[in-house]
Amino acid sequence: MSRSWHDVASLEQLRRDGSVVARVGGREIGVVLDGDQPKAIRNRCPHMGAPLCLGTVREREAGTPGSYRFEGRRVLHCPWHGWEFDLDSGVCPDDARMRAAVYPVRVSDGRVLVEA
Repeated sequence: MSRSWHDVASLEQLRRDGSVVARVGGREIGVVLDGDQPKAIRNRCPHMGAPLCLGTVREREAGTPGSYRFEGRRVLHCPWHGWEFDLDSGVCPDDARMRAAVYPVRVSDGRVLVEA
């Protein structure tokens, strides 16, 4: 199966909305902003199928009740049950068996392109 670049939105729309979701090759792929950097990830949480890109990108917290700390890395936090996924690898830091597919993304002439 060959991969190709797909135009999913304008960079202006992504900045305005914070995320965009497009159907590419039969899959919903979302693009979210991590700071100014677009990241593309499958819009389906492997835990229970939640629309992952409706979640929030934020700094990961770790620890136990009463002693949480920030880890210095950012994750996509699922809107349903709080599972977190690394935006570069798609792996859940708490359970490596849980993984969401990630895709290369680039911006060209003000358009957001995803390779899938």
